[in-house]
Amino acid sequence: MHETFDLPDSNLVGITLSDTLTEEDYEAFTSVLEDQFAAHITTRILLVVEDVDDWAPEERWEDLAFDVRYLSDVDKVAVVGDDLWDRWLEKTEALFPMSTIQTYDAADQEEALNWIRGGMDVPGVGPGSASDPEASFSDEDE
Repeated sequence: MHETFDLPDSNLVGITLSDTLTEEDYEAFTSVLEDQFAAHITTRILLVVEDVDDWAPEERWEDLAFDVRYLSDVDKVAVVGDDLWDRWLEKTEALFPMSTIQTYDAADQEEALNWIRGGMDVPGVGPGSASDPEASFSDEDE
C-alpha cells in the first residue's frame, strides 16, 4: 500500500509505503514522481517505510527504474523507518543512483524533513523552491 502526504515545499514528495506493495502502488508511485519531475527542476523525496512485507509482482518492483533523463532530478532522498531492510535500501540506491540518500529511524521523521529541506534557499533555481524555515509536519493539520 502507498499513501502520499503533503510537505511544506512544492518540490518535496512524501510517500508512505506499507504492507504488500502491489502493481497499483507501483503505477501510482511512478506517476507521482514523474509528475514532480515535470513540474520542478529538482525533486526531493521523503520515503516513509512502515512494515513493508513484500511487493507483488516482485519482478515489476525489481525492475523499478526511471528514464535516464530523470536521474539528476532527485538530489536528496530521506528514507524513514524502523525496520529498513538492506534489500529495500539497495533498491532505493538503484532507483536514485545520483541522489544523496540518508536513513532515519521512524521517530526522527522531523529530522529527515529538515535534512531534505536543507539548502533550498533560491526560489525557482537549483533545488526548486525557497523553503519556509518555520514549517514542520505539525503545520499540515492547520
